Amino acid sequence: MLTQIIVNGLILAGNYALVAVGLTLVFGVMRMVNFAEGQSVMIGAFVAFTATPYVGYLPAIAIAMATNAVLGIILERTAFRPFRGMELNGLIASMGMSIILINLAELIWGTVPQTFDTSFNNISVTIGTVGVSVQRLLVIASSVVLLLGLWWLVQYSNLGRQFRAVSEDPEVAGAMGINTNAVARMSVVLGSALAAAAGALSGPVNLITPEMGQAEMLNAFAAIILGGFGNVNGTIFGALLIGMVQSLAAVYVSNAYSNSIAFGLLVVTLIFFPRGLVPERMEENV
Repeated sequence: MLTQIIVNGLILAGNYALVAVGLTLVFGVMRMVNFAEGQSVMIGAFVAFTATPYVGYLPAIAIAMATNAVLGIILERTAFRPFRGMELNGLIASMGMSIILINLAELIWGTVPQTFDTSFNNISVTIGTVGVSVQRLLVIASSVVLLLGLWWLVQYSNLGRQFRAVSEDPEVAGAMGINTNAVARMSVVLGSALAAAAGALSGPVNLITPEMGQAEMLNAFAAIILGGFGNVNGTIFGALLIGMVQSLAAVYVSNAYSNSIAFGLLVVTLIFFPRGLVPERMEENV
């Protein structure tokens, strides 16, 4: 039982973290919230679902990430760049894009939930006395690799230094020769690609529907707030905490109430820690 709780909690945490760090990246660079991030999860799942019969599952994940990278370029150009400095307008524009993407998915794939099956679902590994599918282990391992890759990119690459410079002061960064529009575009591209990976990885574990990204979006926001808004390390910690709480609640209370319990934890935490469990520090920001 404990093994299953931990595995399920890590799967949830990995999905929430991939979405949440994408949101944190965009917010850190542009001070805007990408409300279409949840729909990037859904598009990633459906693209991988469509591509898997032709190219196999693992290449389909890469195709889903590439497709959402292109989607990120479109989102940045239509929903964010025209509204830089007008956060409310940008927020409404990204919410509008999320509705458009849901309707587009309904037109292409329909409204009926679909089962996304892969060969990894049919292979199990025994951990203790519990059999765990390779697909579930793949979700956890891939999430860790992607998060570590993003951490290295932000901390040590030239692009990461540009992210941090634009996040701290976009005007000074522009005066130093940094193309702030290109950096902003890359933040949305990376965020969308990570969300697509979350959808493509978790799709075979759950049913996929055009509405599937909304729960991930809400829980990712909860993770961001719980961990301290703008703090990448805190965001990952918040995602891990929420995932584990939901997994425990699903077993010992009811799966129907797991989200309510997690958000109740968020409310109680914010009463005593208004800045989150890991308060934002400028040097830790994206």
